[in-house]
Amino acid sequence: MSIFHLIDVDEIEPNGWNPNMVSDNEYEALKQDMRVHGVSGVDPILVSHKGVYELPVPIDELPGGAWDKAFKVKGFVIVDGEHRWRVAKELGWKEIRAISENIREEDAKALCYRRNRERGTIDPFKEAALFKSELDKMTQKAVAGKYGVDQSTVSHRLSLLKVDSDVLEAVHNLPRGIITTSHLEPLASLESEDQKKLAKDIVMHAKQWQQPMTVKEVENQAERLREEREQARQLKEAIAKAKFPKCPECAKSPCRINYKKLPWVNCESGKYDHTWSLTSGKLVYGPIRESQNTLEGESKPLQPMTLRSAHTVKDLSIVFANLIKKIITQDENLILTKVSVDGKRGGSDFSFDVRKYGKTMSVDWHQGGTWLGFRAEEHDYKTGEKSSVTTGSPDRLERVKELIENAFNGKLGVEKTKKEVEEDLEEATEEANS
Repeated sequence: MSIFHLIDVDEIEPNGWNPNMVSDNEYEALKQDMRVHGVSGVDPILVSHKGVYELPVPIDELPGGAWDKAFKVKGFVIVDGEHRWRVAKELGWKEIRAISENIREEDAKALCYRRNRERGTIDPFKEAALFKSELDKMTQKAVAGKYGVDQSTVSHRLSLLKVDSDVLEAVHNLPRGIITTSHLEPLASLESEDQKKLAKDIVMHAKQWQQPMTVKEVENQAERLREEREQARQLKEAIAKAKFPKCPECAKSPCRINYKKLPWVNCESGKYDHTWSLTSGKLVYGPIRESQNTLEGESKPLQPMTLRSAHTVKDLSIVFANLIKKIITQDENLILTKVSVDGKRGGSDFSFDVRKYGKTMSVDWHQGGTWLGFRAEEHDYKTGEKSSVTTGSPDRLERVKELIENAFNGKLGVEKTKKEVEEDLEEATEEANS
């Protein structure tokens, strides 16, 4: 049963894990309010008898006589209201209004947490320490259930305990908002030196662009640093086992793993073609041959004209196709004068040809025996149109209009329907028989 009464402030002590966070301005406002309204005008704090608070098991599981023994322990522990208690001491109050309940520490933690979370004043680092204090007795999932949060929240908060102390000190001295708790969570997954490097990059970004990095940007940077660290570890292990640990061209050591992945590495020279296999010693590029025999049987040096390459034809076709797509889609200043594509699409031969010459351009599209195209010329009509589009046949006007409109909607979508293909085939057969 709850008991409301006045308790001597010197008989009360804080709990040591309170996650509540109050700014300096909020604390001063609380002090002013308590000074004006006095002891009787302040909401009572919640405390527990110290002896009950420290019980190792629930009250109903106590052996005989333990209850009386617990209540003989003098003093109280704060469950909720630590800042009101601190202000009361600073104001010189002798007593403070309090509700005393029989609450063990196990239950007091969750109760205090829920009350403060409702006010939106949880300190994430204190929250992390509170969650960690429970892990000796329960799993992260159980902690999440006890405190009414998602397991991911518990995991994210615990990660803050891994943040380097120097980084935390630097963050404390930064203007508010540059590095937030959400920034620190991905940063905490890094090794200490990488944490410092990323924190420095975040600050430099804020100064340069006059706005903080987004959490997503920090996550991407953290992932890149983790990959670099992992690649450095893999490279060190690979070099220790390598049959060819030195560059065949300049005898320098590897400095990084090539984008082709191990066993391919790049050397310290920084030259793009100094890439070789730690296993075979072969360069990623190399001449087919360097000499040939003359009719007289002499060996004649040759100027290399052909390269060996570790790239497959598929690799090369993909990388250049993607490069062309990237240039076309990302460079707004690019004006193409010719684009030609030939290949397979939907199981049939496909070709697409775009040419621009002066104030004229043409389009030719072929697929599976179907052809469609037009020629456009720039004009400035009084009625507002800007070009004339010629199809070569009135039968193609609707199809060309469809081709153009689909293009502006980001798709091709000009294939004939099955019925249209059958009609074309029937018409071609009739012409052939006539």
